[in-house]
Amino acid sequence: MSNSAKKSGFGVFLFSALIIAFSTLSIGCDKINFLSPKKTSTDKASSGTAAVKGTVIAKVDNTPITLEELSRYIDIYNASLDLRQDLTPDQKKAEKIDTRDKKINYLKELLVRQTVFYQAAIDKGLDRKPEVSDMMDRYKMALLAQEMQSDIVKNIEVSSAEVEEAYKNNQNLFKEPESRKVREIASTTENDAKQILVELLQGADFANIARSRSIADSAKTGGDMGYIKRGQKGEKFANYDDVAFSSALQEGSISSVFKGTDGYYYIVKVEDIKEGKQVSLSEAWDTIKALLLARKQKEELDKSYSQLNREHKIEIYEGEIK
Repeated sequence: MSNSAKKSGFGVFLFSALIIAFSTLSIGCDKINFLSPKKTSTDKASSGTAAVKGTVIAKVDNTPITLEELSRYIDIYNASLDLRQDLTPDQKKAEKIDTRDKKINYLKELLVRQTVFYQAAIDKGLDRKPEVSDMMDRYKMALLAQEMQSDIVKNIEVSSAEVEEAYKNNQNLFKEPESRKVREIASTTENDAKQILVELLQGADFANIARSRSIADSAKTGGDMGYIKRGQKGEKFANYDDVAFSSALQEGSISSVFKGTDGYYYIVKVEDIKEGKQVSLSEAWDTIKALLLARKQKEELDKSYSQLNREHKIEIYEGEIK
């Protein structure tokens, strides 16, 4: 594990404990150590032969740590890496716990360490602090609520016919967008941009002008933006996309001067166009199935909530919310 992973590991572990309550993993309350009351010395002695669910890979006194627990936390940690936008695919791959040595290191540095601190907290009576006790109750509530929801949707399935029908009815949504190879020139004033456009229309080389006179970051590459797709530059550049992806601009065409939302004046040239490719049913299968399953599960949960809602007295004091 890298140094950054080690530094953030303990925080990730604690955060992972909360994630479990809202994840799709099925975890029984009896498997969460800190929800159980403290055992006395007599209890410890008598529980020495108690059956443990799973493969024990470590012990702190009589508190076991199982292979299944380790795998569960590693899965959560690895999944959290996939969600991080600040890491490249290679960095995510390097940070992931996917080897035996990394798993052993994670066990020693996080699970064993956490269990030692847990037992120390129990010995000191920190579990009886009102704020800690309330937090454990809230966590237990969240965990059981998730278990109830998981139980409600556990038998919901999506058939092949449903996937095929969804694809057939929404083929336009499964088409890769058109991409265009674009060069750009940016100027601070409209007059400069218009003068450059005149020179381009008279035959000046677009790349050379971009290198010498464009103020955009792309100037060093002759204004070359590579192949871009609509929206790639961000929401603030919608008007840029309207020009660059205009049907009036075909291969080799140069746009007129237009003002970007950043205040600069632009000229773009389209050098190549790649038409959007239709994504096949087999390529889109898993995505469609996951979306349909999520929708069916939400509908079933909404239906169940509506029924359960009528069975309970619910009071909301909005006036107390400041």
